[in-house]
Amino acid sequence: MKAELLTFPDRKVLRSGECNRCEGAARCCTFMTLPLARVFSADETKWAALHGVRVEGDTAFIDIQCSALDGDRCTLYGTPERPEMCVRYPELPEQLVAGCSITLLEV
Repeated sequence: MKAELLTFPDRKVLRSGECNRCEGAARCCTFMTLPLARVFSADETKWAALHGVRVEGDTAFIDIQCSALDGDRCTLYGTPERPEMCVRYPELPEQLVAGCSITLLEV
């Protein structure tokens, strides 16, 4: 992928690199992150953990495998059916996971 400048209201990010499926783990296809409206209390964080949600600060991580994932391969990769948000992920440095080959640089 060519380097692409992403402009957000509070910052600009330069994104480059090709997807390597997180070195075969396809991590961004097996969980999703959701911003929370507020920081959970310790008790709410325990409750979320009992329901399969990991809470860190103002973000919730939910383990959900994509139905288009076959092992570590996206069956929609390179097709028009693949959602644009998958094509553009990750867009922000905090979305990077271990093994990701995408490079993000705030400018």
